[in-house]
Amino acid sequence: MAMRLLVAVKRVIDYAVKVRVKPDHTGVVTDGVKHSMNPFCEISVEEAVRLKEKKHAKEVIVVSCGPQQCQETIRTALAMGADRGIHVEVTGKDYETLGPLQVSKILAALAKKEEADLILLGKQ
Repeated sequence: MAMRLLVAVKRVIDYAVKVRVKPDHTGVVTDGVKHSMNPFCEISVEEAVRLKEKKHAKEVIVVSCGPQQCQETIRTALAMGADRGIHVEVTGKDYETLGPLQVSKILAALAKKEEADLILLGKQ
């Protein structure tokens, strides 16, 4: 029986970029900094595509939560072999407070709606 896979992907500051702390020490500088897919999420997408190639999965759906720029991350996953992408747009103050609990609730709702058999996540 072929499964439908849901893969969560996260947009992060590129690993090759030197991270700078904001002058007020409230976080890191993200303006004008190159972002890419979290390397651990990339491994999850690769594994999902492998499962599809082995005919263990019928569809690979990637999902990302965040601002409009997350669409780049979804497009990268689609180029890797995913079938579909879902972008849950979260902006402004909602994005600043978006934490693991909120993301897990979003993923649970999407998994139910998409009838996903397996959810693959990165390490962190």
